[in-house]
Amino acid sequence: MSTDATQKYSTKMQAAVYGTAFFNGNVQSMGTTIVALLVVSLIDENLGLLVGIILASRQFLTISMSVYAGSMMDNFGTKRVIIGFGFAGILSAIAYPAIAPYFGIEMGAGLKNPGLNLILAIILVQMISGWAEATAWIGSQTLVGQLMRGQPVYAGRMTFTARLGGFFGPPSIGYAWDIWGPWGGFIFLAIWICGGMIAASFLPDTREATRKASEELKQSEEILKEQATPKKQSSYGETLRLLLIPAVAMVIMATVMRQTGSGVQTSFYVVWLDKQVGIDGSTIGWLIGSANGASAIAALCTGPLMKKYAAHWLLILMVAISVAAIAITPIFGTNFGTLLFLALLGGICVRGFAQGLNLPLMMVILARNVAPHLQGRVTALRISFNRFGGVLVPPGMGALSQMESVGGLANAFYIVGIVGVLALGLLAIWVYFSPSIREQETGD
Repeated sequence: MSTDATQKYSTKMQAAVYGTAFFNGNVQSMGTTIVALLVVSLIDENLGLLVGIILASRQFLTISMSVYAGSMMDNFGTKRVIIGFGFAGILSAIAYPAIAPYFGIEMGAGLKNPGLNLILAIILVQMISGWAEATAWIGSQTLVGQLMRGQPVYAGRMTFTARLGGFFGPPSIGYAWDIWGPWGGFIFLAIWICGGMIAASFLPDTREATRKASEELKQSEEILKEQATPKKQSSYGETLRLLLIPAVAMVIMATVMRQTGSGVQTSFYVVWLDKQVGIDGSTIGWLIGSANGASAIAALCTGPLMKKYAAHWLLILMVAISVAAIAITPIFGTNFGTLLFLALLGGICVRGFAQGLNLPLMMVILARNVAPHLQGRVTALRISFNRFGGVLVPPGMGALSQMESVGGLANAFYIVGIVGVLALGLLAIWVYFSPSIREQETGD
């Protein structure tokens, strides 16, 4: 599907889109960082499988309900959905620090036998918080397809502002945690989410924009004839049909494999730095923030790189680099000092640069191959599979770390990384023998 590279959009609309991305694009990295610190403060970190399940539970509702959220964006407007789920995100953020006092548990207890009620309470809040965060982020990404036709320059700018927010957010929430404890950290998170809601309040109604775009494309693009379906059709059925498009299937497979890196970063990467290296919350925040800073720079390179290289090959390469960069973390050692900090900083920034490219690449490929009135659904589909990978990695990694034959958490990092890179190699072979993907990407 072709896109008009010269299409211009109002500064007001662009500012509103980028504003939602600045806040919504980093709630996951900020939230998962302090949630991991909270969990290993209440529960013994050596209970790797249990810790992994609790951290992964953030994705449970996202996997099963994201398609409905995407459908709501297409039908009722992305602006309303972002604001509505923002309220849910604020309430769940405030609920986190209230869990320990409610059960009469002191921070730092490190329980070896946590009660079932405590575990279920954390998981419940995790599910609600994760779904709210993911839906708002789906909304920000959907806006690029709905309002800006998925053009590379705007996808790159959206990712740039999201990663720019990610540069400031994690260090700030780390300081809030170190200075004011759990209440300070999670209240800061609630305020950050509120910022995304305020930015969304300035958005136009996306339903009119997608209707006009679809009408224009119906006159000139035969691909829409294959994708146009009655709006009353099942959201799941309509969405899953998109997997029949080879480029969409390729992006979905890449996003699952991408989680072998992201799933590590949002779970045991923080645990490793906290418990094995002894780094405080603010320093962890700076490492993650620096990665997002590298992502912001990389995102601006999306348009120029896509003029020289095929999007699908760039995507696979960047995902592979992002996975490998986080998997090698333990190789740097545990004796914290200047050299170790610089090594950790270099590794996470390489990962951040690759992440800053692979996200807009996925957005552009999907926007080129899917009709405007289905952008919410296809974005939700990608996020669902993305978070499905996020559910598998933390428990799997936790279980590996407890196996004597594996030899601890460090080797679990390496195993997950090897699996991810090998899977991406298989995906590259499939793409190489799938001419339909190359034709779609070069025929724009």
